[in-house]
Amino acid sequence: MLVRLILAAAAIFAAAPAMAADRIVDVSSIENVAALMREAGYKAEIKVGKNGDSYIESGIGGNGFQVNFYGCKDKVGCDSLQFYSWYKKEPFFTVAMANEWNAGRRFLKVAIDSDGDLSEFLDVSCLGKMTFDNFKDYIDWYGSTDAYLIKFIAEKRDAATPGKK
Repeated sequence: MLVRLILAAAAIFAAAPAMAADRIVDVSSIENVAALMREAGYKAEIKVGKNGDSYIESGIGGNGFQVNFYGCKDKVGCDSLQFYSWYKKEPFFTVAMANEWNAGRRFLKVAIDSDGDLSEFLDVSCLGKMTFDNFKDYIDWYGSTDAYLIKFIAEKRDAATPGKK
């Protein structure tokens, strides 16, 4: 009996460092998300849009982005968030180009808005909780995939420019 108790205690203590690394966080509050972003090393400034909704302004890899929130009540209880940025209209921004990008990507999607601008977004559910490492990974995905999008846009721009290869 004593041996089982000692083995059980040893298993609990052995798992303690792993549990500490997988800290559970709540991303359903705008203030919490801003604090978590800062803790992860990112700028996170809470702003209020023209429609009165709060969002976070940030950046990664020299490119700005927003974190928009949905289903919130007084900046808490949000049911989802969205990493979002956009690129000003260019002649080669077409639905076909957006479809080409989206067909090869799973998380970060693009769309052409009514002004012809290219919007990019990555949606995240805020229901329940997630680990801090998982939250940081979403930011990293957004940043690395945004870098691929910038390269994709540059290739399309070059292909659309006469005399460029």
